[in-house]
Amino acid sequence: MKKNFLLLACIALSSTLFAQTEKGTRLIGVGIGSISYTNSDSKTTYSNTPTVYKSEGNSFSISLNPNIGWFIQDNLALGGGVSLSFYKSKSTSSNTGSTTTSTSESTQPSFFLSPFARYYFGGSKAGMPFTHLSFQYGIYSGNSTSKTSTGNSSETTTKPKGDWNTGLQVGYEHFVNTHIGFYGSIGFNYGKSKTMYEYRPSTGTGYDYTSEYSRFYIPVNVGLQIHLAPKAKK
Repeated sequence: MKKNFLLLACIALSSTLFAQTEKGTRLIGVGIGSISYTNSDSKTTYSNTPTVYKSEGNSFSISLNPNIGWFIQDNLALGGGVSLSFYKSKSTSSNTGSTTTSTSESTQPSFFLSPFARYYFGGSKAGMPFTHLSFQYGIYSGNSTSKTSTGNSSETTTKPKGDWNTGLQVGYEHFVNTHIGFYGSIGFNYGKSKTMYEYRPSTGTGYDYTSEYSRFYIPVNVGLQIHLAPKAKK
């Protein structure tokens, strides 16, 4: 009798420990979006001229990264996420050798789609380590303008031709209970982008130019993850 009781207790304990990652469980989470505001003031001098160059500016950026997934088998989840971000900046430049000032403004919203696969392994009641494989494809745009106090101006429009990256991360999720966890991860990503710019001045002839960019970077992420267990069958 005692042996049967201990066996049932072990089974119940085992299901509690790994209920967060059992087949059918849903994952709903959000990476902590970065919010930043910068106010800058610079002054530059040169040894070969008495002219002092000044610049004042500010910038604001915000990003949000929600995700959702399902465990198609114990410990293995497939899903997708989005990354929404917005950047805006404004700066004013002048120098003591001229009465002309120039103002520049720039905005850039972006939207990325990100399918992923996540596998949990090992672990205990406190939490479990995991690996996370993802792919991102981006859609973004941008516009920047520059104006001088003498009336001249220019506008540059951003037209992306493709932006993607892929990478692998390793992390650890701490389980607050069977439904909520906080995670942290680090990894490596590689990606490429191609962007065309249309430069249009108020005077003179405008032109287009294209920039291709490849990158390798190390992402560090923290966030909140909610585990919703499948409904019990009647």
